[in-house]
Amino acid sequence: MSKDVADQSVTELSAGERPSTLPRMVVVNKLPPLEVFRAGLTLIALGVGCYLLWRVQDVLFLLILAILLATAIEPLVFRLRRGPFTRGSGVLVVYTVIVIIIGVPAYIVVPNLISQAASFPEAVPERLQKLRPYAENMQPRQLQSLALGVIDNAAQAVQTPAAPAQAEIVQVGTTAAHTLLSFFSVFVLAYYWLVERSLIKRVILRTVPVRHARGVNTVWMEVEEKLGGWVRGQLLLMLVIGVMAAIGYFFIGLPNAILLGVAAGLFEIIPMIGPFLAFAPAVLVALAIDPTRAVFVLVYALIIQQIESNVLVPRVMGRTVGVSPLTVLLGILVGAGLAGLPGAFLAVPLAGALQVVLAHVLRTEDPSQAEEHKEPVDRAMHQGATQPVPGAAAAVQHLTS
Repeated sequence: MSKDVADQSVTELSAGERPSTLPRMVVVNKLPPLEVFRAGLTLIALGVGCYLLWRVQDVLFLLILAILLATAIEPLVFRLRRGPFTRGSGVLVVYTVIVIIIGVPAYIVVPNLISQAASFPEAVPERLQKLRPYAENMQPRQLQSLALGVIDNAAQAVQTPAAPAQAEIVQVGTTAAHTLLSFFSVFVLAYYWLVERSLIKRVILRTVPVRHARGVNTVWMEVEEKLGGWVRGQLLLMLVIGVMAAIGYFFIGLPNAILLGVAAGLFEIIPMIGPFLAFAPAVLVALAIDPTRAVFVLVYALIIQQIESNVLVPRVMGRTVGVSPLTVLLGILVGAGLAGLPGAFLAVPLAGALQVVLAHVLRTEDPSQAEEHKEPVDRAMHQGATQPVPGAAAAVQHLTS
């Protein structure tokens, strides 16, 4: 600002007049080159990190599956640690129990399941032809021609299957080997995650400011509890639905009852539409045999759905991730768009974990959840107690272990 302009403004103000020329001040803000360099490096590092994560999304998917498995069996491992087992040996004991629980029923059921799966394609053409009269009576004519075309094409594909090319055989073998390797990789990653979990948590908590460390630890524990509960509950629901479906199909008189029951249990893991897909194959099989049996299958499916909705889900999934249907649907669509079927599968647990984090950040937790973020002494004073909460120190030590 020039001296003449300043003197003129002071003279006019002293005379009670409005200054004709307002004083101007030019402020030059110079960013230190070192800060600009650091900011540029940070942006480049973030971009490279996102690119690398996208390139290794298959490995990231296996890691998330391993974390889900680890959180599901962590309560059992913690109970075993009270005895003569270490964390590592406890994980191996749990793995052994899982192999026995899955292996013994598989040894009994798999041979019959394989025979049913082998005989199922042989009966498909006959059952498709039984559906032809129903398709011929459909209205309008466009729907009738579409149904007949689907039946004819399916029957022709089953009767004269194309011989697989050499490249297709190699691709199938490679896919099977990759799937088997990924399966074992999930268990190995889950083992090391459980063994080194406390070390990983300590490293992460050291990067957080001290005033936020307790909140981050509490959110960590709550996310693990939600994810583990979801996995355990989902597996139990799949088992119950599969067993109930197989028993019902057997008494209704459907062929390949075990195969249809296994399909119903596997479809149960698909969010939103899984319960509807679980009984669709059985309805089609029953419709090809006898329309009356199809009605029985539909009624039985409705009974199972009522039992699942009113008994199983409230009791089994009561303490797992509670996500609104809109969030689930949007998560499935986004996950499927980003990573296909694996992304859709992980949409529900990841949405539940994100909901826990956002609830803590936005301070919208339930009162019981918000109370967990306070120190034990503060909780005792808030509850009107004169002594600290019993076992509070031990609980805090367990949370950080």
